[in-house]
Amino acid sequence: MKYLRLIPFLLLGAMLTACDTTRQLYEAQEYDQVIQRLAPDICHGDQNAKHINMVAASYHKANQADHERIQALKASGQPDVWPEIYQRYCSMKGRNEALKCFPNKVKKGMNYVPLNLDDDMTVARNHAEAFLVAKANQLLSTGEKSDALEAENYIHQLARTNRENPQLMNLRKKQAFCSADVVTIGISDERKLPEDVVFAILDFAESEVPYTLAHIKASSAMVMVSVDKLVVSPIRLDEVTFEETRGGKTVSVTDHSQTKTATLMGVVEYSDADGRRIGMVPFEVKSAFKNDYTTIKGDREACSAETLSRLDTKPVPVPTDESLLLDVAKKLNDLIAVELRK
Repeated sequence: MKYLRLIPFLLLGAMLTACDTTRQLYEAQEYDQVIQRLAPDICHGDQNAKHINMVAASYHKANQADHERIQALKASGQPDVWPEIYQRYCSMKGRNEALKCFPNKVKKGMNYVPLNLDDDMTVARNHAEAFLVAKANQLLSTGEKSDALEAENYIHQLARTNRENPQLMNLRKKQAFCSADVVTIGISDERKLPEDVVFAILDFAESEVPYTLAHIKASSAMVMVSVDKLVVSPIRLDEVTFEETRGGKTVSVTDHSQTKTATLMGVVEYSDADGRRIGMVPFEVKSAFKNDYTTIKGDREACSAETLSRLDTKPVPVPTDESLLLDVAKKLNDLIAVELRK
């Protein structure tokens, strides 16, 4: 029983310690941490006047500091200030949201006013994204590994600003490749493809790709081509027959169409030198053979001018599966080269 009597005293000690810690955070001007600690309890009915006053003071002081800093940054006219401006707007909105659930009486007593920052945040975010993308591209264009490593900071800020930015994956990919000594490229499960098709997919000229490529190398950025589906259609021959009449003469005309396709579907995956996935790009590449020709039975003089113009075409040998696959592999190779140059 003596242990049970100790429990209330332990709880009281913990509460006093928590209060002391919050006061220390307030005195250290860590206002957001004060709000994070106390605001949820006030939302759930805590009427402790000291807590409410501490949150109210933290809220107004933090917002005032952010407002003054935003005005000073805007007055500088420099493009590099927008990421900080946007983050400060986010902090102000976050505080405003944290206090929204306070009882109306408490909000009135602390002069809480709902803030409408959406338009200002949109402008700031657009400017911030434009600067961060431009700065990262500038650093990545030098070809220097040190600049590529510095660009990682700006790309990280871009992700914090907008994870849906359309340039983000390409910047991460380029940064990983520029900061690596070599870029490894390969195909997962090569057994799905003939050896010469694999070679055609991975055969890049130095002028095509601005990185040093290797096929097997440890501690390198990685490009992995995963072929999920390979389809070669059978030869298809479509025919349409009709009659033409001219000058009392009749001819039977047949239009023929030879078709055959090969399709590769899958994804190109990118990873940095630490094995972290940067992103993936799905692909569907097709090589199609098609040949149209026309034959007739009957009097040639009965043919229309259009039919006569088509009689010069003839049936041709349909490509083999292997030749179509090689053609589609070269198209996939071109697609990957374009992706690597982005």
